[in-house]
Amino acid sequence: MPSAELRIAEEFSAALAEIYSTRVLLRIESVVRSLVQFPEMGSLRVRRCLVEQYGGNLRQVPVSTFLVVYRYDGKTVDVLALVYGPAVV
Repeated sequence: MPSAELRIAEEFSAALAEIYSTRVLLRIESVVRSLVQFPEMGSLRVRRCLVEQYGGNLRQVPVSTFLVVYRYDGKTVDVLALVYGPAVV
């Protein structure tokens, strides 16, 4: 299985720095690493406000009380944001 290139947005990194729970932080980092091998694992059902902010073709993966929001174009995974809140569309 081919690996995707992983790019992390500054906004995501800044939000990650605000996580103080080691357990949650490690889980988020594990999910992001998994996106390299399984870039289509996230749900395509993304909040409308996130689509308006980041554009189309988004995916999300819930981790604890957060959502990892990213875009996969067939070659590259762009991890865009870490959003607090339940996965509501």
